[in-house]
Amino acid sequence: MTSAAASIDASPPPGRYSRFMLNDFLPERCEGRFVQEPARRIPVLTRCDVAVLGGGPAGVCAAVAAARMGKKVVLVERYGFLGGTATAASVNIWHSLYGMDRQTKVIGGLPEEVIDRLLALKAARNGAPDGRTSYWTVCTETAKLVFDDLVVGAGVRLLLHAWLADVVMEKDRVVAAIVETKSGRQAIEAATFIDCTGDADLARRAGLPLQFGNAQGHCQPPTLCFRLSGPIEQIPSGELLEALLFNEPMDYNGEPYPCFLWGQRGVLDPGELMYAGTRVPNTNVADALELTRAEVHARYQMRWVMRQLQSAPGCEKLFLRDIATQIGTRESYRIEAEHMVTREEILNGTRFEDTIAQGTYPIDIHNPKGRGIIFYELDGTRREITSEGRRVASRWDGAAGDAPKRDTLCWSVPYRSLIAHGAVNVLAAGRCIGVDHEAAGATRVMISAMQFGQAAGAGAALAQGGAVRNVSGECVRDELRRQGVPIL
Repeated sequence: MTSAAASIDASPPPGRYSRFMLNDFLPERCEGRFVQEPARRIPVLTRCDVAVLGGGPAGVCAAVAAARMGKKVVLVERYGFLGGTATAASVNIWHSLYGMDRQTKVIGGLPEEVIDRLLALKAARNGAPDGRTSYWTVCTETAKLVFDDLVVGAGVRLLLHAWLADVVMEKDRVVAAIVETKSGRQAIEAATFIDCTGDADLARRAGLPLQFGNAQGHCQPPTLCFRLSGPIEQIPSGELLEALLFNEPMDYNGEPYPCFLWGQRGVLDPGELMYAGTRVPNTNVADALELTRAEVHARYQMRWVMRQLQSAPGCEKLFLRDIATQIGTRESYRIEAEHMVTREEILNGTRFEDTIAQGTYPIDIHNPKGRGIIFYELDGTRREITSEGRRVASRWDGAAGDAPKRDTLCWSVPYRSLIAHGAVNVLAAGRCIGVDHEAAGATRVMISAMQFGQAAGAGAALAQGGAVRNVSGECVRDELRRQGVPIL
């Protein structure tokens, strides 16, 4: 799609086709009706030590870590490129490698290597004057090339355009992953499997115990990102922008705009602006029909946002440059793990004997049903944007508003939170690790997913006969330190 074509599409000419209520476009479910699939023999494509399902930031780091430790690794990805949320979802913000003091490095290893490779290509920028201690803005297109280099350079065997269809179990062991490819269904046999699908697809296919959403079964809403160009410096901010977006219902469904809009300029082109400017409430992205609905609704929501922006003085020539390949998911299924990290453990910075990852991203909870978001920071502060758009500051720890901030350096995640209940040879990495709903609001971001991936890859490589539960956390920690991870 060219920029000109995208601009026309985002701002249709006036008339009866320019605004309409979105009809139901999904297939009708046939409840209780089944077809019988004939039994068939599925050819084994390959055998390996470690099979990684999902080639996002977690999957790439898992595969690379295990391959560099001498294991034969196969990495399966549904798209024609790697990176997941970092590329297909166009999210160009990666969070800091440093603790809350902005002096102590708490993240290193493969996440830092990825950033250094991007810096070498002039495709990353840090938000701090020192160029290291704040959040990172990255070029999501260049990231595709960096992930290729990492995987191919480590000797990982790669299978693209392949979708996990099923698993074969023998007692409590996964013995094969069945993938759907352009060549038909094929099997991958492995000693150890790492679920990096985001939605715990491998664990679900294996029938392992899972958690879903919050206590009421509701998930944080997904967001479709998009990029625009033109006179971006003219886009209003603050109350003027909120008035554009909050004062009239969206034209495609008659509902209020459910989001707060934030964006980040590009690295290679400062005239490019990425906006995380949509949210689709009441969505289970692990359901095929709901995911379809979310993708389409998000694009109509994005078109409405574009029209509102273009109505601002000086913004008439804003144009749509790119729409992310996929909607960005915050939450769906998570494994039941040997240890489920809790909200309290995140906010109190609990240390574990088998800590394998650390971070400072706050717990952020987007209202599953509409407007509103709450941030719980490690320093004790609580920030809320209410459903009316008001900004409210307080303390989550009960301290007075003017009390000193807490000095928690970072939160931690143990190796046990990667070990799935119900199977002896399955690990999870990425946002589907073993955490509760609120803890997941802190751990789900990409810089953390990469850490979980590296730890899972190391654990899989150390597992004798694939038995990941028999690997001690201390052995994994020692190996990660050898790989440059600054575990405290």
